Amino acid sequence: MKNRIFADIIAEIINKSTMVLQGQPKWTFGKNTCNTYELFVSEFITPDGKSFPSWEVLQEVENDDELSVLFSRRLLWETARKTIEISNSTNTNMTLSLNMLPRFAESSEFISDVCSCLEQTGLQSKHLQFEISELQDLNENGCANLNTLHDEHGVLLAMGNFGTSQTNIPLLCKVHFDLIELARSIAEHVPEDDQTCRTIIGIQHMAHTLEMNICAKGIDTQDQFEFFEEIGTFKGQGSLIGNAMNMEELEDYVRHYGLHRGHD
Repeated sequence: MKNRIFADIIAEIINKSTMVLQGQPKWTFGKNTCNTYELFVSEFITPDGKSFPSWEVLQEVENDDELSVLFSRRLLWETARKTIEISNSTNTNMTLSLNMLPRFAESSEFISDVCSCLEQTGLQSKHLQFEISELQDLNENGCANLNTLHDEHGVLLAMGNFGTSQTNIPLLCKVHFDLIELARSIAEHVPEDDQTCRTIIGIQHMAHTLEMNICAKGIDTQDQFEFFEEIGTFKGQGSLIGNAMNMEELEDYVRHYGLHRGHD
């Protein structure tokens, strides 16, 4: 009973608070442009002005199926609206990259929820990318739902932090991913560690065989950037490219680096 009461409090925060969003760019190597941005919640502000950092809420969300769905659904709508707003103000076709908890993908209303959001916000399916979180496992129903969204509706799918926890080879065999993300801990050893560099190149070859792209996270130095660009990595993310920023800063970044409409 106590846990349920606490869950109800978290649900109230999710439903009625203002979600303060931040974003981080995912750079396209070789083109000097950036049209894909990861959006996430940095804090929740309740109607009475109380502020909760996102981690305090999300650590409860990740352990509760109902909260996972509730939070994921609201985050989708909030970030889709903001993506359209920034895209229109900058005359770009910004792609939203959104971390998604597998419990949401497994829900019976998942496909209709996503399609309804796309239709009502005006966000095109090709400009929505779900990053599958490694924090929860994904059952067969979730895999089928994701594949339907991908194959029939054109939503992009990314495997987050490949090789960690639940985002592994068995999942790669089940879901029609477009992109594999390398955890930031891998980039830490580039380009100094030869074994790490060889492993990354091997993963790149595997992705090519599977007709997928690679996004390298944790790019914090020029040497790391040049290594990933040289081996033909598709996208990169890290402090060298751009740290998490508020929506005004992100809009300025998109305006400067985003590919304007009519050119993508």
